[in-house]
Amino acid sequence: MRILTALLVMGLPLCALGAPDTPLITNPPVVVTEEDFEAFLLRVPPLYRPEVRASLERIGKAVDQVYANRIIAGEARKMGLDKDPLVQLRIKQLEEAYLATLWGDVARKNVKVPDFTKRAEDLYRVNKARYTEPERFTGEQLLISFNGRTRESALEYARSIRARAVAGDDFKSLVSSFSEDPMVRRNGGKLEGVAPTDLEKPLSDAAFALKKRGDISEPIESKSGFHIIRMESKAAGFLRPFADVKADIIEEEESKFRDTEAEKEAGRLKNTPQTVVHTKNIEAIRKDLDQAEITRLHREAGKAGDKAAKEGAR
Repeated sequence: MRILTALLVMGLPLCALGAPDTPLITNPPVVVTEEDFEAFLLRVPPLYRPEVRASLERIGKAVDQVYANRIIAGEARKMGLDKDPLVQLRIKQLEEAYLATLWGDVARKNVKVPDFTKRAEDLYRVNKARYTEPERFTGEQLLISFNGRTRESALEYARSIRARAVAGDDFKSLVSSFSEDPMVRRNGGKLEGVAPTDLEKPLSDAAFALKKRGDISEPIESKSGFHIIRMESKAAGFLRPFADVKADIIEEEESKFRDTEAEKEAGRLKNTPQTVVHTKNIEAIRKDLDQAEITRLHREAGKAGDKAAKEGAR
């Protein structure tokens, strides 16, 4: 944490350096350079890398993680942990997995993509429900909960508050004074542009059945209690024009095509005439579960977790 704090304090120089071998953290013989940061950044999808570069906090955390890994890995080598043949194989597998991921990215990028305009038009025509914006409701709701009440007393109380609203009392004031919705302090009971699927069905049915601004529903029962809903406005659903969704449809189809073609190429590399799957050898690896051993391991894992939780709480 001290390393991260120091990096944030020296934030301007950190961002302005620019040379690959520029030191970011030094603890001889360990050095973390700007090039190390660039390598770390490869794990972040390209779309989000500018966000990391724009945040001193995220840069600091990344550099700190590289430094911590390097220091601790050095200690692991001193202990000879890297000499274990299985560990060496696992390190090799991690390298292979990363290279395979890079290959996949390049393979997808190199796919020759056909024109999907006609395909997009067909998909739009046969699947208009997907491109239809739902009806939207805006208003307020007030909740009278079941907490400490019978169903009948909660309903009676909700009806009395609705009567005040119908008689002309300001609904927002009623929400502020009487609503028992835990969210009321945050949103004032506001229902802002909700779609039918955003609400429990009884609430959705009641809200969208209201006709005009100022209409107030009867109390509606839910698992939480009784709700009273006042309508502010409704916006009709509509089919988005093809021009508005064309690019998104084409992008989705191109992405699926790239995935499929890259998978085909990977399959061609994997499944050659020289490929032999030694089924019997694979089957020989399998071992029956020893339930007593599994129970023992679970018990030990539970104890270790409890110990870690207690130490973390200190």
